[in-house]
Amino acid sequence: MFKLIVIGDSAVGKSCLMQRITTNEFNEDHEVTVGVEFGTLVVKMEQSVFKLQIWDTAGQESFKSITKIFYRGAQCVFLCFDITRMDTFLNLETWLREVRQQSEPNVVVVLLGNMKDREEQREVPTEQAQEFQRKHGIAHYLETSAKTGENVKEIFTLAAKMLYFNNKDNLTEMRDK
Repeated sequence: MFKLIVIGDSAVGKSCLMQRITTNEFNEDHEVTVGVEFGTLVVKMEQSVFKLQIWDTAGQESFKSITKIFYRGAQCVFLCFDITRMDTFLNLETWLREVRQQSEPNVVVVLLGNMKDREEQREVPTEQAQEFQRKHGIAHYLETSAKTGENVKEIFTLAAKMLYFNNKDNLTEMRDK
């Protein structure tokens, strides 16, 4: 089992991304996450079957003190922002600093720009997000839409592949026992 946490400001679509990948549904009127919500995704690669345990964390400032404990044991972090809200992008520096302080040193960080279905309202240029990715040594950047499902399966599959290949030897040992 691999722990993947989804972080970012409130209302960037973290819960909707989890809902889309786990149930293939989208709910426009999603309730605000209080603390953390969980989802799981079963993945099969080569001869191994494993679970991605997805932790959807609250983005509100009032929950920041408790969400720090959720970083423990996470192998992957989805750092999310809303492409239509520059403020959510500018806050990534703070979120990334927290990830680097609270997570394991080898945690895989993936940058997600959500709300791709609202291209006409875009405030964050793709190039600016790609520059942030390069500057901070983040593994990947992808733009998604939880509403349409665009690139949602792809980003979770990419994360699963990275986690699998980073831990392949350990998984093979466990399977062979």
